[in-house]
Amino acid sequence: MKPKITIVIPVYNAEKYLHRCFKSILDNNYENIEIITVNDGSKDNSQMIINEYKEKYPSIFVPIEQENQGIGMARNNALSKANGDYIMFIDNDDYIDKDYINTHVKELESNDYDIVLSGYKRVSDEKVLFSVHLEDYPWSRYISIAPWGKLYKKSFLERNDIKFLKTPIGEDIYFNLQANTLTDNIKIINYAGYNWYQNNISVTNTISNKIKGIDIVKLLDTHYGILKEKESIRDDNYEIIQVYFILLVTQFLQWLSYDCSFKEISEYYDSFFMWLKEHFPNYKKAKYWSITKGDRLKIRLILATIMITNKIHIGKIVIYIYGKIFK
Repeated sequence: MKPKITIVIPVYNAEKYLHRCFKSILDNNYENIEIITVNDGSKDNSQMIINEYKEKYPSIFVPIEQENQGIGMARNNALSKANGDYIMFIDNDDYIDKDYINTHVKELESNDYDIVLSGYKRVSDEKVLFSVHLEDYPWSRYISIAPWGKLYKKSFLERNDIKFLKTPIGEDIYFNLQANTLTDNIKIINYAGYNWYQNNISVTNTISNKIKGIDIVKLLDTHYGILKEKESIRDDNYEIIQVYFILLVTQFLQWLSYDCSFKEISEYYDSFFMWLKEHFPNYKKAKYWSITKGDRLKIRLILATIMITNKIHIGKIVIYIYGKIFK
């Protein structure tokens, strides 16, 4: 029998997208699945839609309701109830191709992997904006910080106590940093069957509002601290992890730049790079271009720009201008 797959879907005010999401899973025609939906305090008709599917597919749908605690806690709640051999995550406004589940499970027939990792498509209502196909490079496992686009062995997650962080942003980084560094039994497949939907709500404003409300340095400490605690920073992966944290700092600065004054950007910039210097003293010598082989050219160029402008002391100005241009 095929392994049982638990598909975890955190739900929050998603009535517009749930039918598409659920239908895409059912269209895969993979028989041995359970779909755990966690309604995280929705105010719309999401639960009514979930109940309709539960009534029609009682052996597949496992609905959970909770007060609003955030997406990380919703996923953790589902993980504690999961009965599958493997775990998949899908966000409530996204959807998957018809061969998505079988493509991932097929890889398990040749080897008992802890993680099967694939690419994705960024989609709008009108078109595919871009696709990311992963090649078998060391950096490929760090290209997507989201938990979707992956198939995780449940026993691997449980054995290593890998969970999501309770924070408005970065909960998935915490999860995947552990997953990616605590095993080398990972299969990377050149396939992009996950559709990451870009809705009409301003993504930049949403992220900017979330990130301004938290202590980013403390968040970086938490992410770095869990790796140190589990002794998963080794000589053979130090360079990659160093570049990953440089990229995190870069992304945080990008998001903040959309809605910050130059003074605020300067303060964030100084504190973030002070953190980098403390934890990765030689970060300026990082071989970021060769290490990030396989990532999108846009991401690599942004990273290179930040590193170069940091060395010549004009990074703050560049970040500030970036935010004003691309907001």
